Amino acid sequence: WDFSSLPVREYLPALHWETGRECRDRHEIVEAGKAWLSGTLSDHRPHPDFKGKRQAKHLDYFSEAAVVRTRVHCIFQSFIPTREFTFLRRWSAKQRRAAYDRWLAEHLRPLLENHNLPWLRFSEKERLRLCGIVEKSRDTNIAAVESWDRVIRYFQREKIDPSLPLIIQHDFTFRRSTTLLLTINWRFSRKRILRVVNRILDQYEPQGIQRHSSRGRKNRDRLVALERIGMMRLLHHYTLAELRAKLPEAWALYSTRKWYDERRRALNDCRDRTGFGENSFPISWQTKAQRLGKRAARNYP
Repeated sequence: WDFSSLPVREYLPALHWETGRECRDRHEIVEAGKAWLSGTLSDHRPHPDFKGKRQAKHLDYFSEAAVVRTRVHCIFQSFIPTREFTFLRRWSAKQRRAAYDRWLAEHLRPLLENHNLPWLRFSEKERLRLCGIVEKSRDTNIAAVESWDRVIRYFQREKIDPSLPLIIQHDFTFRRSTTLLLTINWRFSRKRILRVVNRILDQYEPQGIQRHSSRGRKNRDRLVALERIGMMRLLHHYTLAELRAKLPEAWALYSTRKWYDERRRALNDCRDRTGFGENSFPISWQTKAQRLGKRAARNYP
């Protein structure tokens, strides 16, 4: 609950980790992920959630193993460097899947083993490793060098005229991106090269693009969101009166804050970051005072 000494670099990774720990179905997904790691899930049986449905015919996506892989990946996606996975083009789809599963298992194993461990309990070495993954993933999400395999597959699938410029436009609900093949003559000055590149970017930028804005979102805001999670968890285990007596350090740290207002804001923070619905709450949402009140109401004659 005390994030006051957390280095600035760790604010965002810690926020991803701590909000993930508040997902209600996290424990169930983690246990399924451990079953996948142990090899007990099948690629040939449909997942129970899709058994008897039309989708179950496509086992590449709806088998026991495939569904669990997808769900576990969604839970820990901030800490899995997906773009670092590489393979040989001559490999078959089966070979690529087997190689990817081995690669993914290596990254998932420590995450699944430590899924319930608070961020502040990680060793400094592990925290730095996870921070590096988050930072690199954020950069590659902005711009990255594309793989030959993806470009070649697109060329073959769309039957592109090979004389056309290599420009691939992708327009998804969550992302709009453009892949370009640029030839750069490094004999010219960096300033001139960047001027030409900017001109090309202006030429191919999609119309009406809505950019992510970082205005008003500062490191302090991430720290405050972490503090709200800490206060919500404290209220889950103690009443305010108990906090003053049993955890004077926590009370002194947040004594000037309105605890229950901060708890309500913690709910909004979790919804924004994890996609909680209106009727879904973090696992620490219920306070001890609420539980005591319900117990008293049940015992009232």
